Amino acid sequence: MRRWWAVLLGVAVTAGGCQSGGGTVATVTTAQSPASTTAGTAPSAASVGGTTTTLPSGDSRTLAAALVAAERTIRDPDASAGAVAAAGRVQQRAYRRLNLNPAWEADVTAAVPAELRPAYDANLAAATIRRRLAEQAAATSTAPPPTTAPPVGTTAPTLPAWTIREPKPTDVLLGYYHEAEAATGVPWYYLAAINFIETRMGRIVGVSTAGAEGPMQFLPTTWTACCHGDVWDDHDAITGAATYLASNGAPDDMAAAVWRYNPNAAYLEMVTRYADVMAADPHAYRGYHAWEVFYGSPAGDVRLPKGYSAGQPIDAAAYIAAHPEDRLAATFP
Repeated sequence: MRRWWAVLLGVAVTAGGCQSGGGTVATVTTAQSPASTTAGTAPSAASVGGTTTTLPSGDSRTLAAALVAAERTIRDPDASAGAVAAAGRVQQRAYRRLNLNPAWEADVTAAVPAELRPAYDANLAAATIRRRLAEQAAATSTAPPPTTAPPVGTTAPTLPAWTIREPKPTDVLLGYYHEAEAATGVPWYYLAAINFIETRMGRIVGVSTAGAEGPMQFLPTTWTACCHGDVWDDHDAITGAATYLASNGAPDDMAAAVWRYNPNAAYLEMVTRYADVMAADPHAYRGYHAWEVFYGSPAGDVRLPKGYSAGQPIDAAAYIAAHPEDRLAATFP
């Protein structure tokens, strides 16, 4: 079941992008795509411990303070949905920035309080996987070097033929995960972790180059053999993923079941890390739900916001020139 999960890491390890017809220019609009939900849009920059979702430039101390504030807000049962969503976006950007600056890891780790260390360690380990895969991809690449050295983890000169939609609300998706768990025994947090890694909780709409479809990324042949309903429907896809995992050893042997879902050691480790964080503290799911879609390019990590839509892969540099605010490197010089 090869999908595009690795391109969200910024590395060309599995099939990246989608195959669909249409024009060559990506558009970004505030209107919902036809496949999107009717959920409202979370604030794009809300205060989290004095830090906005657009983090200021700075050093490891600045990043550590923002990350700790975000992690605490995500776990605060009294925090509003908007504050949690903003904290989730800070969390995502902080780990990506830390991933690009591994020399900061010791200072940031020392600043993380003991109660947050298990989640921090797991999230940092997942980010380290991204860096390791990117370095491996760069070491084996035969492509000519870019005119300027790209950040670690950037390999794709084009942005994908995807549509980015608003995901279903946290409580709706959580209900689907719990329903599937009740029917199959597959822990909800594994389903959430797979949904998170595959399509950022259903934000990505499109067909991968391998032909995988839907928010849980099934090949049509696999879906036909194991599942029922609409592969593009969040509820049906989550139920289908639980059914597939249960038929391959879950919940007794989750590692074996996830391996059958995608036989890749890095994928298995990432799913397990994120699942463990949510199992230890279900509030962590709310932060992950807010993570946006970032895509690696030689010009830097590019945010693909809700409303992004491209009929076929487009030039990353041209897109960044038109949307400089979506280049992560511009946010973190």
